[in-house]
Amino acid sequence: MRTKSTEAALAELTRRGIPIFAGGDDGDVATAERVNYREGFAIRAGVPNYPLGPPSVAADGTITVPNMLSQPTRITRMVMDMSLQKFLLDVLFTSGGGVTGGAVVYDVPTVNELYTDRDVQRVEPGAEFPILTSVILKPSVAEVEKWGGKVFITDEARDRNDTVYFTKQVRQMTNTMIRKLNQRGIEVVEAIFGTYPGQVIGGNNWSIVTTQGTSPTPYAQQAVGDFVKIQLHNEQLELGIEHDTLIMNPQERASLQLAYGENWQSVLSEYGYSNVFVSNRVNVGVAYSLTSGDLGQMRIEKPLGTETWREPNTERTWLQTSVRPLFFVDNPYSVVKLTGLHG
Repeated sequence: MRTKSTEAALAELTRRGIPIFAGGDDGDVATAERVNYREGFAIRAGVPNYPLGPPSVAADGTITVPNMLSQPTRITRMVMDMSLQKFLLDVLFTSGGGVTGGAVVYDVPTVNELYTDRDVQRVEPGAEFPILTSVILKPSVAEVEKWGGKVFITDEARDRNDTVYFTKQVRQMTNTMIRKLNQRGIEVVEAIFGTYPGQVIGGNNWSIVTTQGTSPTPYAQQAVGDFVKIQLHNEQLELGIEHDTLIMNPQERASLQLAYGENWQSVLSEYGYSNVFVSNRVNVGVAYSLTSGDLGQMRIEKPLGTETWREPNTERTWLQTSVRPLFFVDNPYSVVKLTGLHG
């Protein structure tokens, strides 16, 4: 039963325009105003534009386990809220809309398409103009992938309203889903370097860089030397590419922090990197420098969804979550892979 204080709180939330979602049998509420603290970051639920579905709403112990099991959409919201952090696909790809027929046809340049294959010519009076030709691209196809998994909640856990066990199961399922999708994102990007080896640049060993003392590491052998090489590479392509995002393994971030101290982020900013993303899905000794939103697309045929059903013979309820995305890179020149960054 709601108390006067609860009613006053609800009235205040309504006045502020904060969404309110009904909770358990006792009239508790879950709102998009809740803040979850994970991995040192504060994420306000319901605000980010999450790519696998609509904005999410946090669900905690105020929502009973039986209530959650009977309303799978609440579980989906909970999964999405937990996955807002450390989602690499947001950085690699832009959301390009939906999918029809289970696949998307797209074009990928095989050479620099800034100029035609045949040059313009000086034309004499009355003479015919030359035909300017260019390469006809062969379309590529990206197919939808289905990813998902399921966990179960025993009748005992449900009847005892074991929210700790329930949250642990959902969290583990969510983390595993994030890990796999992040791995797939890296695999899709990695696949392009076999066709475009010029987008791979051998870098310096960041782990041995020193900027202090009487014998500091020369600039050309530091991380900043690699950033200069990337800028030079992009200028020579003549495609107007300017990188703003750096994706790397935690080991490489640690090397930057040790080499440049508290100024390590300022150093990156000086070379155009306004976005830095760190993930264990990136191999040690590797970093990806790219233009945010220009590499490729992620499209969703079926948004993240959850369904539940009870299995009477084992007295447990299954929670199954799945998503059907596809990924493709249609501008491989917008990314450079740095290698050899760790000895």
